[in-house]
This record gives sequence, structure tokens and C-alpha cells, in this order.
Amino acid sequence: MSQTDKYIRQDSRRHKTDETEQYLEDRAQLLDTIREMINVEIDRRGGCMQGGAIPPKPPPEDEHRKLTFLQWLKNLI
Repeated sequence: MSQTDKYIRQDSRRHKTDETEQYLEDRAQLLDTIREMINVEIDRRGGCMQGGAIPPKPPPEDEHRKLTFLQWLKNLI
């Protein structure tokens, strides 16, 4: 293998490494932007006043839920 081929391959590897590093920096910056957007939305909703977590909403009661036999019997009494 000649010296020229060796330098071309090293330059190609260096170029790919630079592209990869730039890609990773762009993604990290994008994640930081998304994190900031989420924090702004949590602040807007007042979630940070409750320890930083938004309490889960209880599931809605199903009005048309069928009663079990024991529930039906208790309602009769």
C-alpha cells in the first residue's frame, strides 16, 4: 500500500469522525431544546410547585359499568 493511499484513508476516517461528532453535537443541542420546552410547559401548568411531578389523574368512572351480583344486592338493601 502506498503512502498516498494511507493518507487518503486517514483523511476519510478523520472526515467521518468529524461528521459523527457534529451529528452528536446537533442531537445533544436538540435534546436540550426539547428539555427546555418541557420545563416551560411544566412551569406553565404549575407542576413544579408539587415537587416537579404532575399527579396522575384518576381514571374516569364508567357510568354504564355493570354491577356485580353483590353490589346489586347491596343496592337493594
